Amino acid sequence: MQVPVEWLKELVDIDVSVEELAHRLTMAGVSVERIFNPFASGKIVSAIVVETRPHPNAEKLKVCKVFDGSAYHTTITSDMNVKENCLVAIAYPGTRFADGTEVRQAKIREVLSEVVMCSLQELGLEEKSDHVYLIDEDLEVGVDLVRHWKLDESVLDLDITPNRPDCLGVIGVAREVAVLLNKKLKLPEPKVEIFDEPVEKFVSVQIEDVEGCPRYCAAYVRSSKVKDSPLWMKRRLMACGVRPINNIVDASNYVMLLTGHPVHVFDYSKVKDGRIVVRCSKKDEEVVLLDERTYRLTGIETLITDGENILAVGGVMGAQDSGVAQSTEELLLEVAYFDPVRIRRTCRALNIKSDASHRFERGVDPNDADYVMNLLIHTIQQVAGGVSARGLVDVYPRRIERKSVTLRREKLRKVLGIDVPNGEVFRILESLGMEVRTTQDSWTVLVPTHRPDISIEEDLIEEVGRIFGYDKVQSEAPRILASAGGWSDYQKFRRNIKQLVRSCGFNEVVNLSFCKSSVVKELTKQEPLMLNNPMVEDMDSLRPSLLFGLIDCVAYNIRRQNRDVKFFEIAKIYGLKDGSIFEREKLGMIASGKLEEDDYTDTRTVSLLWLKGVIEEIGRHLNLNFEYEPATIDWLTPGRRAFIYVNNQQVGCLGMLTRSFNEVYDFKGEVYFAELDLQTLYENFNPARGIVTPAPFPYVRRDISLLLPVGSRAGDILKFLRTSHEFVENVGVSDVYTGKGLAENTISVTFYVIYRAPDRSLTDDEVNEIFENTIKRVEEVFAVRRRF
Repeated sequence: MQVPVEWLKELVDIDVSVEELAHRLTMAGVSVERIFNPFASGKIVSAIVVETRPHPNAEKLKVCKVFDGSAYHTTITSDMNVKENCLVAIAYPGTRFADGTEVRQAKIREVLSEVVMCSLQELGLEEKSDHVYLIDEDLEVGVDLVRHWKLDESVLDLDITPNRPDCLGVIGVAREVAVLLNKKLKLPEPKVEIFDEPVEKFVSVQIEDVEGCPRYCAAYVRSSKVKDSPLWMKRRLMACGVRPINNIVDASNYVMLLTGHPVHVFDYSKVKDGRIVVRCSKKDEEVVLLDERTYRLTGIETLITDGENILAVGGVMGAQDSGVAQSTEELLLEVAYFDPVRIRRTCRALNIKSDASHRFERGVDPNDADYVMNLLIHTIQQVAGGVSARGLVDVYPRRIERKSVTLRREKLRKVLGIDVPNGEVFRILESLGMEVRTTQDSWTVLVPTHRPDISIEEDLIEEVGRIFGYDKVQSEAPRILASAGGWSDYQKFRRNIKQLVRSCGFNEVVNLSFCKSSVVKELTKQEPLMLNNPMVEDMDSLRPSLLFGLIDCVAYNIRRQNRDVKFFEIAKIYGLKDGSIFEREKLGMIASGKLEEDDYTDTRTVSLLWLKGVIEEIGRHLNLNFEYEPATIDWLTPGRRAFIYVNNQQVGCLGMLTRSFNEVYDFKGEVYFAELDLQTLYENFNPARGIVTPAPFPYVRRDISLLLPVGSRAGDILKFLRTSHEFVENVGVSDVYTGKGLAENTISVTFYVIYRAPDRSLTDDEVNEIFENTIKRVEEVFAVRRRF
């Protein structure tokens, strides 16, 4: 936000230097990024053209002699509109134009040009000029135009934070200055010329989309004339970084910059019957806006229409066919309040930004519409003439009231750490536009609606503190009671888990807690917890699983040719249980691609059994014995999915993601995922490991290959083998074969059993008999047969 200091001086008596003013504003939270002058600087005076003649060596140039009141100067121009007796602005050598160009004497085709006749572009008063500026004011020759046109006034470049929409207008900044300097704010007093007919005869307003537009105010002006804006208005607009267009459009921008409340002007002849209908858009409607681009609407936009044609996307931009043209004489004026969230969503959906939307999406004052409207009419009449119909059409179906906040003296002192005099507190709050009622130990404050950022007691404390001056707060080291501190047992457990997973080759990621609800519903058929006010549409719900952040990371890397990835995250997930919201901390692991991407001799890829091995490695370190049962999770691939149990408690799941994830996230390759409940692991793990004395006698191992139908659970056979005899020390799977020589839908799984007696060495005959009896029982119980 660029604010000319001379405009501030019109509203507040400023008796400090520009540098001091910038310092005070910055210390009060309205940061001044720089102080600059966007206009030409140096010696520029008014001069009269006394003689013109063709350039002797160039057909398209003209040699002019000008008189500045004390001397004659020769200058050369290509503008054939310059004639004798024209009053122009001349710049002397050493003058620096707005674009940084320095004026110097120069010979042009053997003729010396001593000075330069200026255009408004060179002076910084117009974005682009085609001609020398011919002064139409009644000025004497030799007037210092830099001082006369106030080109030497500084401009403050302010960094306005999103919570301070009131400072997006000169009046809001002037209010801050007035409070800081203990001066009175002088608001402009609009005077409107009217003709004796009611506005209702010309304009009607109907609001159908009350949620998107709680208030709409309209007025009618006729007999205005569209022309170039006066120089003073151009100067202020250019100082604020706004391009002048014509006097009507410039008047609307001028009022927006002054008040911070965007306004809009329609050509009345293009509004059917003067009727305004504010409605919500229909999906796939199309409209061409003032930027000459065609937009396809999404159904969330608030539209200003005449019942048939779209006149504007409310709070964003007008339609091309409803704007003011050179022939416009009748005007329909709009001052409205639009819902900030709807404006923000509209801008994001249409990928469009404007000065109006920038203000509306931060929140303008809904209760200043009548004042802003009168100011707009006054400004238009000032620069374009015309008269206004009597009254305003003001439709306000859902009134927005001021908030009442109580500020306690004790709380103020406790938070700021200093005693602010009661009278100073009252002055600060009242000067900021608040209505203050003093009680014995507090103040009851009615907060004006132009300050949507103030809603609680701490906000008022902040206002008092920043105006009174944080530099007056004494520096004091905080007093902290000594305590044992340190990490809790659970924090240490979480840290150990992270170290374990990292040691297995995983990289830690940290994702936001939000995800896109439509993706959750499509892929997992779950209903996530929805956010009331999401920041963006792609993050409108809380994640029900760590899967969604992790799969985003995988897809992002794979699309950038990083195909071998292993990520983990420890964070909370959210959901509903028995009607109540819950949150649980989980460990999520996801992997895809090769196991050892840097070892060209290792061709192994991530698999379900490898991920299961990682989980079991974690279990060994935690002294936990995981068990697995077939899962019924739709978003994991059948045959490659399982629930994980510990001590008969379900602690998580693992499996391969279905192909639906590849389609939604647009990547190729198998992706394996596991998720464990950290709290359940913590409750079950035993940090104390038992001491095992190495066995003094050798073990005996036996292997057997069994033919199993596809889909059989080898885990059940392992359980059976583990309890088949008292001498069984360990069991496991040593090989899985699916190649030639097997019947259809059959796989060969090789199991091993390790036998050891605690008091003697087992003989081969003894082990063979035990093992043979065991395998026979396996064949009977599980209906399987030996491969060999």
